[in-house]
Amino acid sequence: MPLLPSVHPILEFRGSPRAAGKSYGEQQAVLLREALKHIPKGLTSRRRHYARECWQVLRRWERPVVEFLLGVAVGSRLPPPELMALQLFEEYGHMRHCTAMGATGSATRDGSAIIAQSWDDDTPMLYPAVSLLRLRTDATPATLTYALPGRWAAAGINEHGLAVVWTSSGVRPSLVEPRVGVPTYTLVAGILTCRDCAAAVALVRRTRNAGCFIFLLADATGEVWGLEGMPGRVEAIQCRDLITRSNHYQCRAMRCAAKQRLPSRSTFAYNSQPRAARIAALTGRFRGHIDGPVIESIYRDHQPKQGLCICLHGDPGPYLTVDSFYAVPAKREFFIARGYVCRHAFTRHQL
Repeated sequence: MPLLPSVHPILEFRGSPRAAGKSYGEQQAVLLREALKHIPKGLTSRRRHYARECWQVLRRWERPVVEFLLGVAVGSRLPPPELMALQLFEEYGHMRHCTAMGATGSATRDGSAIIAQSWDDDTPMLYPAVSLLRLRTDATPATLTYALPGRWAAAGINEHGLAVVWTSSGVRPSLVEPRVGVPTYTLVAGILTCRDCAAAVALVRRTRNAGCFIFLLADATGEVWGLEGMPGRVEAIQCRDLITRSNHYQCRAMRCAAKQRLPSRSTFAYNSQPRAARIAALTGRFRGHIDGPVIESIYRDHQPKQGLCICLHGDPGPYLTVDSFYAVPAKREFFIARGYVCRHAFTRHQL
């Protein structure tokens, strides 16, 4: 990957959720159509049918999110079920990427909450399509989100200080199939309409979710929560000091429910276990001193070797770090570095 400026395009939309969605759809129309061509293993007739069924569930869900998506459909001239196919990226194929952490209380330098993640992918073409999106509507809190084409809220923070990052549970379980329900990416957008962790946890619990996920939430009061989910089941774990996740369930109830079986030997293609061990070791080493600069150093990690560390360069192994970011809820701050964190500085954004 060439050395590019550590700057993301910043999109901004205002008005009612439908008007803001329409503006987004108009601006992103070409990218949305291109993204549909790159859905893992293609948009088959069976997948189109599944997207239509999920749309029937979603349209009765959180109204501001539904209104935004309807606006996107008008602006892009794509029907809602087609847009649902983009929201269902995670359900169409569990991805094996991303490493996340959260810290609060005695684990951080000032006692406030902080959450972070690397966004890893096996698709280099994703790099130029990423943006940051500022959304301010008359029905939802203002948000700053990490945005992919058609997935306008992949992670982010809102004006109340509620922030969310997440990882896939994709290495295992391979036997947990998606069901008709609200897609993971849409659920992230819904979380960011909430005021705090308590409201977000309640929303996730009452939602009929379509797929599997591992969320980390943090709010301005200092609360940090981990949510491990699969269709029909969500386990919420409150973090007292440190929490780390890669791409497998760590909650015993979820491991049992999913019949999770991890590979006996880690490889570059299935590297969730070594990354989980590495992020846990790094955060533990800095317990009591974690702040922004410490997180930035953690996400530049190249030990023990490439492919089994935090900053992934895609060689060996298929995955590379597209972006890394962290949120400081008490200050409504979001820091992000493009591409390989070892080559790019973090840029600060604030609501």
